[in-house]
Amino acid sequence: MSIPFSLMFYNTENFYDTANDPYTMDDEFTPHGEMNWTEKRFNDKVTKFTNVVKDIVKPLTPDIIGLAEIENKMVIMSILDEFRLHGLQKYSFVHYDSPDERGVDVAMIYNTESFLVLESNPILVHFPGVEDRTRDILHIKGKTITDVILHLFIVHFPSRREGTDRSEPRRYFVASELRNGIKKTLSENPDENIVIMGDFNDTPDDNSIDKVLGAEKSFENISKHKLYNLMYIRHKRGIGSIFYKKWLLFDQFIVSGNVLLSDKIDCKPEYAGVFNPPYLIHFDKKGRANTNRTYRGKYTGGYSDHLPIFLKMQLR
Repeated sequence: MSIPFSLMFYNTENFYDTANDPYTMDDEFTPHGEMNWTEKRFNDKVTKFTNVVKDIVKPLTPDIIGLAEIENKMVIMSILDEFRLHGLQKYSFVHYDSPDERGVDVAMIYNTESFLVLESNPILVHFPGVEDRTRDILHIKGKTITDVILHLFIVHFPSRREGTDRSEPRRYFVASELRNGIKKTLSENPDENIVIMGDFNDTPDDNSIDKVLGAEKSFENISKHKLYNLMYIRHKRGIGSIFYKKWLLFDQFIVSGNVLLSDKIDCKPEYAGVFNPPYLIHFDKKGRANTNRTYRGKYTGGYSDHLPIFLKMQLR
């Protein structure tokens, strides 16, 4: 007998509350800011996010929900209130405020009936020699209802917005910090199950993931201590989670070989994918597809500039 266990990750794009935080760069996402970010628009985004969660692994809902670009606990608590209105009662969350300049963090929402959080901590990222701040890496150790221990790492690598020369070394640095966090976990127990999810702002072929993190792209001769990119097959097929001139697969699941070889977990690359129903896609006047984001120059009431990804495992 096997038990379904699913994970999703979603960069929710600027999921701010409406209050002005004097310590972060959130001014434009306030009722009187440039984006005219009102309570009505915030509540609409909460409802839209909840609908995605209900649909992504339908008829079930995800056991683990990794998030990026969440401003604070208030946003997550508003989401959980909306969950309860839709009958999703048993969810809780893990979140730490990070020093990110824009005030956006990574976080995790989880089903308390199928996953028990044992430990959690932020892995701080301090760029050497510069004052710029970025979000932490979130590390959670938890246990499934079948007593499988999972170490989850949720990441949001630095944006490409400032150009390759400036931003790529920063992604290399965050990848090295992630790698160090994983090495520390495996040094304590080399047979731990590692699951990494996040927005890497790089594709599986880029050096931050391929070389620095060392995520393998081939699934022949699996070694339980190496890392394997479950999204590589989708990437080679041209499937993406974000559109910039072309579809790019920035959002990925990466697991340790021990997850793939485990007799207690059924996990294969084909179990991972990008969720792209029509309501998450915007078509322009020429029929070109893009993500259905919240703003396209002006407020359009969409979802995000990213598509969510999912992983449907089975617990034996």
